[in-house]
Amino acid sequence: MALTDYQTLVDNLVRDDAGKLSAVDRDQAIRVAVARYSKDRPRPMVEDLTAPGGNLLSLPAGWEVGFSTLNSLEYPVGIVPPTLIDTACWGMYNAPGGLQMMVRDAVPEGATVRASYTVTHVVDVATDTIPETDREPVASYAAAVLLDQLASFYSGDSDSTIQADSVNHQSKAGEFSARARGLRKRYFDDLGIDPKRNVAAGVVVNMSLPDSRGRDRLTHPRRFR
Repeated sequence: MALTDYQTLVDNLVRDDAGKLSAVDRDQAIRVAVARYSKDRPRPMVEDLTAPGGNLLSLPAGWEVGFSTLNSLEYPVGIVPPTLIDTACWGMYNAPGGLQMMVRDAVPEGATVRASYTVTHVVDVATDTIPETDREPVASYAAAVLLDQLASFYSGDSDSTIQADSVNHQSKAGEFSARARGLRKRYFDDLGIDPKRNVAAGVVVNMSLPDSRGRDRLTHPRRFR
């Protein structure tokens, strides 16, 4: 399924019979949906790197600055089960020549280090990296973006001086807005994603600390901790 298939699917979901949306609008909505999906389900990549010797490693060739995340480093390579460098022993380092990876224990020159990281998904005329089971949810998100645009168009259209026509526009705005919410919910539901997951959450923690003199607190002695 390449870009043309997404275009057809999105057109079928939107059904813009009035022709308010252009092909450019549709393709932009598909790009927005792919970008959103990339954040929710980033594309995993694995690449073998040749160590220059020492504690620094160059980023993988496919690394996307501003998006990619390093998941793991394997060294030495080829051992079963895989020998992963502990996450506390590597990190990202801003060197004068650009971003690099730093490991606590030096790696010999010429050694192979296997990096697992993430990149964005690609959908164009020849390539589609989105799993088949997730293609319809992505198209649904793109359609929701377009339906939001139609809702905005009709809710802000004040050219008409006929009251009945104005009411009709408001009715259309509400219809498009409801359809957009439904398709966006379909995207989250199909992928099993909580859309509120980025909302800050609080938690109550019992620190079980003594008082300023190092003694038990009156209402919270050690025997109850």
